[in-house]
Amino acid sequence: MRAADRIFFVTVNLRRPLPAFTTEEYASILSSFQESRRRLGFLLCGYVLMPDHWHALFWPRYPLNISRLVQDIKYVSSRRLNRQRGSTGSLWQHQFWDRFVRHAREFNDRLTYMHLNPVRRALVDRPKEWRWSSYQNFSLEHSMRAACPLQIDEVLLPDSYHA
Repeated sequence: MRAADRIFFVTVNLRRPLPAFTTEEYASILSSFQESRRRLGFLLCGYVLMPDHWHALFWPRYPLNISRLVQDIKYVSSRRLNRQRGSTGSLWQHQFWDRFVRHAREFNDRLTYMHLNPVRRALVDRPKEWRWSSYQNFSLEHSMRAACPLQIDEVLLPDSYHA
């Protein structure tokens, strides 16, 4: 697989018919993101955790590729969640969906899509009410940014995204 120095929009689904995530499990998934990010050195540009799936914008830096990155998060989070649930086995669907982001407008569209997902699913009325997303990282209020459970990496999109 060819490694790409691009930003990817990723979707990972919980294996059916497993039960939806609990509040404690959301925190474990974000800890898994952080552990993998620290070990592999990718950039996290945005995320949302939903009851049965998650989306993220990742920027794997060469030579890391998106498959290795997602595999690591799935492995780390499965270990943690299985421990919490007292279960074993695969928690995530085998496949995941990814698309590399081609330009700045698409980056913004994907970020908006993620942050509105809890509203579309009627979990909250406004994106800022859903704790399990990067939405508050983009607030102008320092206290709201600080309250976000996982800080994203602030990135300057490369010139190729603005062409």
